[in-house]
This record gives sequence, C-alpha cells and structure tokens, in this order.
Amino acid sequence: METLHQQRNDTQWQALKQLLIDVPRSVFGPDLNDNQSKAIAYFLDGCLRLFQHQQTNQPDAAFQYLQFAYAKLQQTSADPLTDLIIKDWCMKRLQHLIVLSLEFCQQQDQTQWHAIASGLIDAHVSFMASLSWNDDQGLHAILIH
Repeated sequence: METLHQQRNDTQWQALKQLLIDVPRSVFGPDLNDNQSKAIAYFLDGCLRLFQHQQTNQPDAAFQYLQFAYAKLQQTSADPLTDLIIKDWCMKRLQHLIVLSLEFCQQQDQTQWHAIASGLIDAHVSFMASLSWNDDQGLHAILIH
C-alpha cells in the first residue's frame, strides 16, 4: 500500500481498490506499532483518494468509499481489544469523515441525499454516545504516567 501511496499514479485505481478491499485485519490493530500506524493512515488516504477520484462522475461510488472508511474506523474504535491510541486516532478521523460525508450529501441535487444525511447524523450521534467518548478519553492519564 505504501508503494501505491508514494506513486500516486492515476492509472492504478483498480489496484488501489483491490488493496483496500483486501486490507488485512492487523492494519486496524488491536496492537499499536509503526507498521500498523502507517498502514491505517494509508488505508484512510486510499479511501479518500478514491472518493475524490469518483465524486464528480460517480457520486454513489464516491460515497461508498467514504462509508467504507467510516465503517472500518468505527469497527476499530468499538473493539474493546484495540489499543487506546488507535481508538483515539479512529474517533478523530470519524469526526472528519462524518463532516465530509454530510458536505458531500449537501452538494448533491437529489433529495434522497438529504435523507441520507439525516440518517448519517442520527447514526453518528448514536455511535458516539454509545462509546461515551471524549477527545481526551483516557489519554491524559496515559501521558502523565
């Protein structure tokens, strides 16, 4: 994945799609290490690049890449075995992804997108409340010990 990220070659969209679909579970934890940290960032970057590539000509496909990234990060942040630092990283990115998703929905002409946006808001608020997550969730205690 790192090679594709560095090349940023527009002709390799198919390879990137396949890498994202086949991404190993270890990319999302549960343990934090340098390779995992880079891989999860590359995963998110890959999803965002595919979103940008598709958003003009294929808005449905573009939106699916946002939702795919959101789902993977949501799953990771809800896993009780996942390292707290990984969870925190995912939760922060979920906030960004929901904003990007809502902005995308607002830019679409069809009214169905407004209903989708409303559902996204409800689901996101529900998920965040279910985890009772704060931006500094437990990290302050880790950093001062």
